[in-house]
Amino acid sequence: MRSSVESALTAFGGDVSELLGELDAGLGGADLELLSLLLLPARRERLRREWVVPAGGAAAVHDDWEQFEALLRILSDYLHDGVTLRQPLADALDLLAEDLESEAAERGAAGLNHALFESGRFAANHEEEDEPENYDLAHVLAGHPSNAIGLGLIFLLVARRLEIDAEGISLPRSFLCRFHEDGEVILTEPVMNGRRVMPEDLAHRIRRYPREVRAIAARPASPGELLVRVVEELATAWSVRGETEDAELMEELLATLVKAPF
Repeated sequence: MRSSVESALTAFGGDVSELLGELDAGLGGADLELLSLLLLPARRERLRREWVVPAGGAAAVHDDWEQFEALLRILSDYLHDGVTLRQPLADALDLLAEDLESEAAERGAAGLNHALFESGRFAANHEEEDEPENYDLAHVLAGHPSNAIGLGLIFLLVARRLEIDAEGISLPRSFLCRFHEDGEVILTEPVMNGRRVMPEDLAHRIRRYPREVRAIAARPASPGELLVRVVEELATAWSVRGETEDAELMEELLATLVKAPF
């Protein structure tokens, strides 16, 4: 019976949220949870079908922010529960950028950092840093907390829409945003309410890392590198939870990006 229901649901691509909204079905929490579980196989197959990466893998995505965002959107659709109505990732980013346009025009990247993190608009998920939903950026934009990489990506993607020059510094278990203000290099840490990080503090952190990690942490992360990190961390998160099928799916995606773990 379950197999027949799952098969019938594949026609919806793993997402019936708009249909449920139109029907006003009034399903309870347990029913929605079961329906989401039944939709999961279709979301997995949709991810496999839509995941298109250039032949060069992560290196080919190097500075292609549009391709990067498109792949993040596909991941968000996969991570979505399929039953909760929400805005698509691109639309949510557009609306957020529009909302912050005046403050960003007045104060630049510092104003954006304040509006997103210092104000408390987006919060950190310190208790479950490896929760897969942290990487569902559409979920985060709907008002849910995220981890260091999730919050950092929100900053970078909104900054690009507002034509603000900003870079991401990828650190183990953390992520910094770097920009210029009055000729000075500013580092902020979104996951810590956007607090400012002094250059000497960053240098101290980097000294503790292995040489290969120090080389990555000393320069801005490219979209290709950020994509690899997101997929790797999702693979680890699913593996730790014993969700073998989802972990193996992430390994499939990773194989399209790199020949060996990044």
